[in-house]
Amino acid sequence: MNALWFLAGALLSGLLLLTQALTVARLHAHTAPRALMARVVAGVLFRWMLIASLLIVALRQGVVPGLWAFAGLWVMRWPLIYLIHRRRLFARLLQ
Repeated sequence: MNALWFLAGALLSGLLLLTQALTVARLHAHTAPRALMARVVAGVLFRWMLIASLLIVALRQGVVPGLWAFAGLWVMRWPLIYLIHRRRLFARLLQ
């Protein structure tokens, strides 16, 4: 069961990186600063809500599932960032 929480954290980490990449790709210099800031803040709040939801559900099952979910979020983030950077994983999606 703990592996499922790790997997849920890892999948959510991938989704969060995708939403961050999409947010950055949609930022344009000609857009008004308030609109840019609103878009970035909305994206950050949405990602935090998803993280909080996963951790709350996992912690309702116990401390160990909560730690596994957090580990999935944290551990999978760095390899995914590396893959995105080195292989331009989301390059087609962002264009």
